[in-house]
Amino acid sequence: MIDLSKKFLIYGFGISGKSISRYLHNKNSYYKIYDDNLVLSNIKNIIRKNTLIKNLKNFDYFVVSPSIKINKKHLLFPFKNKILIDLDFLSLELNDQTIIGVTGTEGKSTTCQYLFQNLYKKYKSTIIGNFGNTILEKKNIYNYLKNLEIIIIELSSYQLDKIKYLKLDHALITNISPDHLNYHESYNNYIKSKFSIQSILKKSGFFYIRNEDFRSYNHLIKFENNRIIKIKIGKINGSFINKIRLLNVPMISSVLKKIDFKISFNKSILKDLPFRNQLIKNENNLKIYNDSKCTNLENAIMKNKFLNNNKILILGGKPKIHPKKLMINDSLILIFGHHSTTIIKNLTFYNSKYFIFKNLIDVLQFIKIINFDYKFKHILFSPGGESFDQFKDFHHRGRAFNTMIKRLKF
Repeated sequence: MIDLSKKFLIYGFGISGKSISRYLHNKNSYYKIYDDNLVLSNIKNIIRKNTLIKNLKNFDYFVVSPSIKINKKHLLFPFKNKILIDLDFLSLELNDQTIIGVTGTEGKSTTCQYLFQNLYKKYKSTIIGNFGNTILEKKNIYNYLKNLEIIIIELSSYQLDKIKYLKLDHALITNISPDHLNYHESYNNYIKSKFSIQSILKKSGFFYIRNEDFRSYNHLIKFENNRIIKIKIGKINGSFINKIRLLNVPMISSVLKKIDFKISFNKSILKDLPFRNQLIKNENNLKIYNDSKCTNLENAIMKNKFLNNNKILILGGKPKIHPKKLMINDSLILIFGHHSTTIIKNLTFYNSKYFIFKNLIDVLQFIKIINFDYKFKHILFSPGGESFDQFKDFHHRGRAFNTMIKRLKF
């Protein structure tokens, strides 16, 4: 249990760091803040690096931003057992709420959203964590939580790598493919970080995993819980968007039944998050999809397979490390940005052609020209790389794509 009367260092002053500072301030706890950003010099409770190094042993807890890698060279490594993240403090405020933790390489946010949409009419619910919402800074957080019955938490591998005190009633892994290998250093380490969600599962909790993932990683992972629910994914039919939606419906339905057997998955109430497989144009036998959120090449190629022939896949951004080449079939691949050659090195092409462009507007102008002759049926903008090479984030990239499509009038 965290002792709020002790001394805390907040290491990293991003979204989670700011949330923790407000929480500790509301609790009248002692804390200092460290961040490399010199702009923070006017912030109350800031501590400089040279002062911090001299006083490290005086702190009882170190609250870090989840994405900070604490390796052997890091100054906090000797204090690894004292490291916390923002979600650990939630354990101090909970009563008897049902806690659902969702992790996976892709589909975490959408799975959280679909769970919430199917639960909130009957149960007072919220989504927090990597989803982008935080509740710790609320002044009367205990009273706020007292009114909630279900808390859904999106958990990244970074968070799972550090979390200590939070406990889950339901733990889900949506899927696993190579991601964040710069941080985890190997695919096996990344897999283990995802499966470490079992370590924060209550003894009475349920662990949900796809059948295929259970079989694939059974040799590598020790399954710690007898209440494992293996999810079978059958043949998926329907439109492109329905195929994407249906990928995680069996798992979501299983969770709903465990919480309340009277609740069935209701497809008609679903509202998708922006820039996730969004149909933005459907005219003249041409459908254009905006999946700017996709930062994983394997996921982009999987979605491309769900489309029929006569299709274009647009890739771009900074790709993540992949342990093996990925096959892409029967498509025209248009790649933009500074990392185009790196993307190509990650791919093997079968019955496909690719072209490289400087930026996204050049890609779309090229499509407009060639579409007069070839009459493509599907254009999928699923970049498969991080957006920061040319955009602020995936929202900025997604909005830019939509604006360009409107201006070019496909």
